[in-house]
Amino acid sequence: MKHFYRAIGILGFVTVLGGISPAIPAESAPILIVQNPAEDLFNSALAKSEAGDIQGAIADYTEAIRLNPNYAKAYNKRGIIQGRHLKDYPAAKADFDRAIEINPNYGDAYYNRARVREFLEDKPGAIADYHKAAELYQKDGNTNDYQDAIKHLQMLQE
Repeated sequence: MKHFYRAIGILGFVTVLGGISPAIPAESAPILIVQNPAEDLFNSALAKSEAGDIQGAIADYTEAIRLNPNYAKAYNKRGIIQGRHLKDYPAAKADFDRAIEINPNYGDAYYNRARVREFLEDKPGAIADYHKAAELYQKDGNTNDYQDAIKHLQMLQE
């Protein structure tokens, strides 16, 4: 029986549910495009944010998060908009908290949460987050962000 299947494979046939069909030559096989709706929405949100469509960006980030509840980057970006544009610091902090919960090594989320904690007048929390962000940036070799986090950390510690 093994030889039967091998012979069929050589002749360019494959078995399909017990039947035999011609095999599709590799050069004419369709290209499989894997769609990732959450990633598409994330990219759409980035474009909307850059174009100044803040509400559209938030809607797209929120939908991306609905599709992928563990999408740390979407939480982080939505948190930036919540804080920077809407001045909703508690909502921004909640998004950064969730991004960090999903990815405890996400330096940008610590940095952004530190900024929000400054606005919320949580100096000890901001110091802790800048310290953690600096540590992660240094570990990743991200010199510019490391230096920025250290600068903010030093200003808070004066």
